[in-house]
Amino acid sequence: MVKPARLAVKAQLVIDGTGRRPIERGVVLVEGGRIAAVGRQAEISIPEGTEVLDCGAQTLLPGLVDAHSHASIIPGLGDQIGQLRQGPAPQLLRAVQNLRADLRSGVTTMRVVGEEHFIDIELRAAIAEGRLPGPRLLVATRPITARNGHGAALTFSDGEDEIRRHIRENVAMGADLIKLFMTGGTSSKGTAARWYAYSPQEVQVVVEEAHRNNKPVAVHAHGGPGVRICIDAGVDTIEHGKLCEFEDFAAMRERGTWLVTNNAVSGHPDGIEKGDGGVPSIMAKLKESRERSRQTFQAVLESGVRWALGTDSMHGLMWWEIAKVVEWGADPHDAILAGTRRAAEAIGMGSEAGSLEPGKLADVISVDGNPLADIACLQRVGVILQGGLRRDTLSDQ
Repeated sequence: MVKPARLAVKAQLVIDGTGRRPIERGVVLVEGGRIAAVGRQAEISIPEGTEVLDCGAQTLLPGLVDAHSHASIIPGLGDQIGQLRQGPAPQLLRAVQNLRADLRSGVTTMRVVGEEHFIDIELRAAIAEGRLPGPRLLVATRPITARNGHGAALTFSDGEDEIRRHIRENVAMGADLIKLFMTGGTSSKGTAARWYAYSPQEVQVVVEEAHRNNKPVAVHAHGGPGVRICIDAGVDTIEHGKLCEFEDFAAMRERGTWLVTNNAVSGHPDGIEKGDGGVPSIMAKLKESRERSRQTFQAVLESGVRWALGTDSMHGLMWWEIAKVVEWGADPHDAILAGTRRAAEAIGMGSEAGSLEPGKLADVISVDGNPLADIACLQRVGVILQGGLRRDTLSDQ
């Protein structure tokens, strides 16, 4: 792997991801793949021999953090569960394409919340070793899902014994987290979104087994009683929450549970509707999700729950996720934090990624414009540094 250079990146504006005011005429100093200093150009001493990269009128930000995705899924192709039932070869071929698109969009860190065949273990290693371009990965490997539940592809966990065995197997293979499918989902035919698959006792087993192995628990849950069961059991993140009520978010706030939310898969034209628009049961659930989305997000803001953003396999569309919540009332700076620092905190990477601070990994992107004035400029990514290495110059080959 190429050794990271000592580099000074300059720009008209720096949004450092800490929540502080943007830095005008700022510079980020990178040494050994980590951030050495951040501040105004007039105040940072640049060592002799340092390579200087001047991004002019652009804005520098931390690399984006996608807190919820699947490497091998393309929602626009339809039948997402069927995609997970395929063999490892077609899944890996899609994943390579998807992860390259994610990195090019400025996503430098991603949490992958469920793959079959342990392909995410192989992808994580290939990216870490420099053999494959893509975001730095945290992986869940095989999700814990009931045979009759949403997400049921090739691996089923019915009853406490199977739950424990599969979690232990996942941990042995190198899982960074445990993913649980609790409620029904929008993109499957047979499960209502508020239906739930596991008893309180079974969820408690998931949490106990995962936490005993120092692994967080991320839970697919849209709404209904299953959400409260998971919150009460002490899970770490609720994923989606599209049909949750204010009281659910308030309970999450009190318990310290994170919400990782997303909207592109249900609202973008290349999402579920493109792939499954001809399936009436899926479209009925998608219609309800769309109708509730803005209202639900208002409840998120009012409740004070900690929230972060992911794309749910809408590869390259983190900018869209951030822009959508701004459209629905989020402050632009706060929305950016939900896709950088807070997303890193939600997935357990807060000490390493998500903000431009000395000692953290040098994940830096530039965008053409000021996203605080025009949030859509987040799609115009220029420079991409990942651990101090240039990634925007990668070949298409």
